[in-house]
Amino acid sequence: MPILVGAAQLGAAAAALGRPDPGPALTFLGGGWPTAGDTLAALELLVWAIVLGAVGWSLVTIGGELAGRPRAREGVALAIGVLILVAGAARHVTEPVGMSGGSVQEAQSFLGR
Repeated sequence: MPILVGAAQLGAAAAALGRPDPGPALTFLGGGWPTAGDTLAALELLVWAIVLGAVGWSLVTIGGELAGRPRAREGVALAIGVLILVAGAARHVTEPVGMSGGSVQEAQSFLGR
């Protein structure tokens, strides 16, 4: 079961966040005034690190001492799921919308109004 939960977490992170981009994340950590994109890249990298750490922890503890305490793994899986959801939502909400110009009438006709 921990392997299935780990695979589901990795799939959810890949679907919600995509591949992490370390360039803007390192710009955020490097100093100066970070942009919103740099901040989101750093947060995505942090979420990926947490997901990979938790999946690794689950795999290590399959046969270990914590295997007898599934509540701890369930709590971590729930927390990671919520974290992935929040990070994915933040990414999609703050993604810039490209405006290529045009008129209000063109936009309304495109929307069917």
